[in-house]
Amino acid sequence: MAQVIEVDVNRFRAHKAQSVQRLPRRTSDPRANTPIATNTAQPQQAAAVILPGEPEQAAVMRRRIRSRTGTLGSMTEALVLLADELFTNALRHTRSGEPGGEVTVALFKLPDRFQVKVTDQGPREGEHVFPCPRPLDACTEGGFGLHLVASESSRWGTLQESGRTTVWFEIDRRARRT
Repeated sequence: MAQVIEVDVNRFRAHKAQSVQRLPRRTSDPRANTPIATNTAQPQQAAAVILPGEPEQAAVMRRRIRSRTGTLGSMTEALVLLADELFTNALRHTRSGEPGGEVTVALFKLPDRFQVKVTDQGPREGEHVFPCPRPLDACTEGGFGLHLVASESSRWGTLQESGRTTVWFEIDRRARRT
């Protein structure tokens, strides 16, 4: 005997509208495609992407970094971990985490280092925040992310420009043995 399955069409349409994922897209913004500091005489490889400001997009960002850095083992994992921390901070503390928000993530492969820039859409309405490590408090949740970035990267910093905030870090590449 055949089984009859009833479908609530309105509920199906509402669920479908909610589950439509916005996809990452490449950016042509020259600010995103330029490292914070570099010797222009040295060649560089860059990849920048604009991601929807949704937590599940962190997985997309991690995959893109891994695909661009190859098989560098612990260096790749450090790049992924720190970029993930900055992406999560952008969602948690800025307008990028609001509906319709976006985060730009750029990875630069320079001759002697990797650089990652995470650019958000700036502070929420009425807030004036600047990314900086908070005093450590083991009794509170969070607040360890920028300490992690500071301790695991070779250099890091912040830049506020045109209402947007960029947090960047670099990890030096080891010299190859001959």
